[in-house]
Amino acid sequence: MKILVISDSHNVILDSQIEDIKKEGLFDLLIHCGDKYGDAAKFGEKLNIEKILNVPGNCDFDYNFLGSKLSITEEIEGKKFFITHGHMYFVKTDLSKLMAYARKNKIDVVVYGHTHKSQNKFIDNILYFNPGSTVFPKDGKESFGIIEIKEGNINSRIVSLES
Repeated sequence: MKILVISDSHNVILDSQIEDIKKEGLFDLLIHCGDKYGDAAKFGEKLNIEKILNVPGNCDFDYNFLGSKLSITEEIEGKKFFITHGHMYFVKTDLSKLMAYARKNKIDVVVYGHTHKSQNKFIDNILYFNPGSTVFPKDGKESFGIIEIKEGNINSRIVSLES
């Protein structure tokens, strides 16, 4: 299973971004961590990804009207994923609230955004994965993420956009 992870695209989808992502091959699933979660469908269409999981962020003011959940817990290839934007867990301060939730709920992979800073780190056997921002990075480079699950193993990486 090959998963494309995007966050904080803020309604900006450039052809150059799409071309950079296409260089990584085909994806089975797209996860969008909010700000603007509606961008997930646009990315999915341009990249021919049918299965999409997305959550709203703090800049997605219309999510209540559309019945969106603020977070999603989903089993993917035998791994328990928790997908959130992160603002409700105060991730700009630290990960303590997110980590407590993940431990309590036996999460394998936490995927979040909000900080506009990429992270790809295992802490206590839980992957904390933030793809950064595709348009407004706060750590120097626009980016997206890739998580691959094969034979029960998780491989993840952050990919910088070239443009």
